[in-house]
Parts: sequence; structure tokens; C-alpha cells
Amino acid sequence: MPRVRLALVGALAGIAALTACSSSSNGADSASSPKGGDKPAAPAAKPITKALTQAQLTQALLGDGEMLPGWALHGDKDVTEGQYCNSSDKEAAPAGWVRGGDSSYEYNGSTNNMAYVDICLFDSEENAHATYTEWKGAETNKQQAPEPAVGDESVLVIDPGASEDTVYGYVRSGKANIRVRIEGGTGDDPSGAQATMTATLKRLQQLQDNKAATVTAPDEQVTATN
Repeated sequence: MPRVRLALVGALAGIAALTACSSSSNGADSASSPKGGDKPAAPAAKPITKALTQAQLTQALLGDGEMLPGWALHGDKDVTEGQYCNSSDKEAAPAGWVRGGDSSYEYNGSTNNMAYVDICLFDSEENAHATYTEWKGAETNKQQAPEPAVGDESVLVIDPGASEDTVYGYVRSGKANIRVRIEGGTGDDPSGAQATMTATLKRLQQLQDNKAATVTAPDEQVTATN
């Protein structure tokens, strides 16, 4: 299925007119999150509640020099069509889907190993939660909670299905879902997927506060080990 291509320059132009007014990053909590999720995040983790623009979703995706060491952006960042925010066996957009963006990365110049990041925005926390639950699946023996927790709900799935050296990371923060898949390369190290999804969420939070997206995955990986 074709996807609409969106160049990074369009994203930068789209956020250039953001106002300087920002809200405190500590001013909201996730107490109203749907029940049945994974380990809750610390109170300082501000959920995504605004209807972020397509340009903001694109800017939140990690670019060259912002992804984990060895990984480089493969092609352009994309606008995601609705069906790609659903679970893999469905061909329609999930309920409440608003918009999405995605990017892919190659490892050390080779496409033998790839990484993928998807951001999917919904019209409500309930619809985001429903899709997040479908994303993470039922292989509870392969799931582990990130430490520290990310967003309102988050989980890492190690080698889902019959895969090897693959890690999936799933996050829900307010009305936004983030999905990370790392195959090979650093795929056997779940800290890489965790750093990627944490950095992506923090970039969304920066943009929601009308700030530039500056957080990187290497920074988050270092922070998590300290």
C-alpha cells in the first residue's frame, strides 16, 4: 500500500510558526488513564493531549544523528496512512485514528538490519489505549516493563512470535501511541528500543509545549544507565 511521502523540510516549515507560549511540563498527570494498562509512569510524565499537527509528528521522529549509534535514517520520514496504525492483520484505520507518522533506519549502511518507529495520534485516550492493547499482543512471557516506565502505558516485547534478535517497544501517552521495532544490529538489547521510544515521546512532549524537538535516543540511553 502506498504511503504519502513528507520531506523533513515541510515539517520544519510547519512548526516555524509555533508560539513561544508554553505550559509547564509538570502541570498534568495521568490519573485519568484507562485501566488495564502496564506500569504507570512517574507523575512528571506529561501525557499527549493536544491534536498535534502532521508537521509536529514528523518533527518528533528521530533524524540522522538523533537515533541510536550505527543507525541512520533510511529515506524520508513518512506520513502514515490509517491502516498502518492498526494491528498487522487489519486493513482499516483503527477507531478514533487521527493521523500518524513513521520513519525507518538502516544499520551501519546496510538494510539487512532495520529499525522502525511509528507515531499514531487518536481522538481520545480510550481509543489510543484500545490500539495499544492490540499492538502489544498476548505473549506475556515475552513482555517486560521498561525501567523506568515510559508514558501512561509501556511494554517491551522481546523476540515476538518466532523472531530472533528483535525487540518491539510500545508506548501510550494520553492520545498518542508510539511503536518501535528494532531488528538485528542492536535488536538483542532492549535498552535501545526503550531509549528510542522514550526519546520519541519526550520530543512529542516538547512540541506539545511549543518547543523544538531536541531529545535524542543516545542521550536517553545514557540517562537510563546512570
